[in-house]
Amino acid sequence: MTAAQNRQILIGVHVTGAGEGLAATLCSVFENTPLPFGLRILPDGVLASQAPALQQLRLAPVALVQGAFPAQPGAAACFNQLVSEPADIYVFLENGARVCPGWLELILAALDSDASHGLAGPSTNRGWNEQAVAPGCGSTQEALWDQADALLARYGNACVPLAPLHSLADFCYVVKNEVVAAIGAADTAYTQGPCWEMDYNVRAARAGFLGVWVQGAFVHRASRCAVLAPVHDGLLEANKRLYQDRFCAWRSESHPQAPPYHGHCAGDDCRYFAVPQQMRIFVPLPGHVVPALQVPESPTPSPPLLSCVMPTRGRAAFVAQSIRYFQRQEYPALELIIVYEQESDLPAGIDDPRIRCIRTPARTSIGAKRNEAVRLARGELIAHWDDDDWYSPQRLSRQAAPILHNLADVTGLNDMLFMARPLGEFWASSRALFRRMFVENVSGGTLVFRRSLWERQGRYPDTSLREDADFLLKILRGGARLCRISGRSLCIYVRHDGNTWKFREGHYLQQAAWTLVPVPDCLPDEDRGFYFPAAPDGAAETGGPQAPAMPMVSCIMPTADRREFVPQAIRNFLAQDYEPRELIVLDDGRDSVADLIPSHGAIRYLRLDRKSTIGAKRNIACELARGEVIAHWDDDDWMAPTWLSSQVKTLRSQGADICGLDKVFFYAPGARRAWQYVYDGRTPWVCGGTLCYLREFWRSAPFADIDVGEDNAFVWSVRSKRIATNPDQHLYVARVHDRNTSFKDTWGRRWHSYPVEHVEKLIC
Repeated sequence: MTAAQNRQILIGVHVTGAGEGLAATLCSVFENTPLPFGLRILPDGVLASQAPALQQLRLAPVALVQGAFPAQPGAAACFNQLVSEPADIYVFLENGARVCPGWLELILAALDSDASHGLAGPSTNRGWNEQAVAPGCGSTQEALWDQADALLARYGNACVPLAPLHSLADFCYVVKNEVVAAIGAADTAYTQGPCWEMDYNVRAARAGFLGVWVQGAFVHRASRCAVLAPVHDGLLEANKRLYQDRFCAWRSESHPQAPPYHGHCAGDDCRYFAVPQQMRIFVPLPGHVVPALQVPESPTPSPPLLSCVMPTRGRAAFVAQSIRYFQRQEYPALELIIVYEQESDLPAGIDDPRIRCIRTPARTSIGAKRNEAVRLARGELIAHWDDDDWYSPQRLSRQAAPILHNLADVTGLNDMLFMARPLGEFWASSRALFRRMFVENVSGGTLVFRRSLWERQGRYPDTSLREDADFLLKILRGGARLCRISGRSLCIYVRHDGNTWKFREGHYLQQAAWTLVPVPDCLPDEDRGFYFPAAPDGAAETGGPQAPAMPMVSCIMPTADRREFVPQAIRNFLAQDYEPRELIVLDDGRDSVADLIPSHGAIRYLRLDRKSTIGAKRNIACELARGEVIAHWDDDDWMAPTWLSSQVKTLRSQGADICGLDKVFFYAPGARRAWQYVYDGRTPWVCGGTLCYLREFWRSAPFADIDVGEDNAFVWSVRSKRIATNPDQHLYVARVHDRNTSFKDTWGRRWHSYPVEHVEKLIC
């Protein structure tokens, strides 16, 4: 596992009222949280503790852990209950909220991007602060998927601090344990009203931890709780005054008369706000909580038997490997039923009492084999166990959990990687394309369901294609509840010459929606050896995904009379961690900078004897380039040491002709101002200073012989091309100064003011 996967993540669901929407919240968590996590139910008040939704969960075969009943009501008390348990990451989630694909991965990436990021939250549809960017989002599953895709496409991995008010909302409040260690508990004096979350965020900020809004992550909020809403609103004014008492240093000073309360706090914009010496930063966690309301004790039942069904024919080697995956599963009560046609379908030496092999007549359809396997199964649960796919040890336990918690009747995997075995390639499809490819947005070969569904609602059709999808549609029409689970780390769809369903990875339906990815970390070496065996000693290697040779990158830097910028541009180049690279400097200025160019084998300096346009200089540099990839290297901008590596990765993984940034940080050091330029046009575009492209593509569409706009003309040329957007916005900062080649209209609608200290922290 990676370091991120090893983190202990604890998700607490704050249940208010009668617990309406709890099942939807829990189901969305199971669906869209690929990392391992613990789950706690946090009932707020006596009514919530007796909610029908909680009673239903207690009747499930495996009960969720319900937190203790806090000594006083309110979200802050429930939050304290959550953070009193050991964990690395705490997620405080509002009952009724539905998390969407990628939510937690994006939030954790934002927390990891800077050590000062201590709290984080996503975008949403309802709220008073900046996080409510999607007020028109519907509540259907399709609407949520589309909204999540749109926000990810617009914002990528971006995150912004919510200064000056530190107004991170508590519907999805993600906190690192370092923050809890530094500031302790939330202030329960706010009881069931608002402002406790801002109080916690402000104290964290004064302890050195910022709260950030992760714009590309999306969590949908349900309508307000009918029970809690009037209580919440009734406490608004009192809690605003309590908040000002806590943080307004002006109120703590001596005055002839008590100073009035303000209608709105100005936060960090006020010099009296949250003065560390005059506020309490640390609040001790409660030493104990009142025990939970007692539920009649009953012995915890053992998990029910789960029967895996594997139809097969002519794939003995795959079957042997699939048996190994079955034997690794963490789920404790299993059997495997293999339905085959002739002895050569099976590997030798199957010796596991949990495995039964059932022979059927030749040319029996896959649907008929599945029916026979389910008929003979002893388990209460049934799992499709395709003979040729890769499964992680956690697959069955993760898929069974929503069923055992009585949240679903059938589960299936989506967002899986595709292994193109003959080529040694791994491909990912976009989430939208996956939905087009698979019925109900799950792979039919990964279904896990209650056996009673098959008994009540009918058999598989007697076919060998789509039999799983047709069965799924049949049971859903009969009222079965489906939970779709991210399969990125649980299953790899193995593509080979013998697949029943024929399509070409990387091209099927929509080529631009496929991405070539590295060998996934979840695939252990022992399994890679099965799919890609090493060649015998002395023989040429023919198998295995080989690490492709890294292409030579030629960085081209036109310059003219920029003596003050050139040394830093060269230092940025020399600091790059990407090895096969060169820098070509073309100088046609009045003041030659030859004396600034170090003697280095990777740097070439060319002094032009006449003045040329920037477009012409770029064309000359591309002609001189030795690399198959060209990267622009503007003399006045800043690039992080990993910039070239990130550019090449983006270009190659997406099979693109051009890549770069469509969201760019700009910094004016003289004025100490910063902006982020966010492109929102319909035609694909990336910023000229960030361009990285194939030399062969340049040959088909050279730069126009102009000084301004040559890069945009290149990007928007009529030549057919694929443009990829680099998500690593934090690796590049463009400089704004009085000698920029193109005018920077920082008042335009695409220019957004950005905290200058954050940009300065990037380039320091």
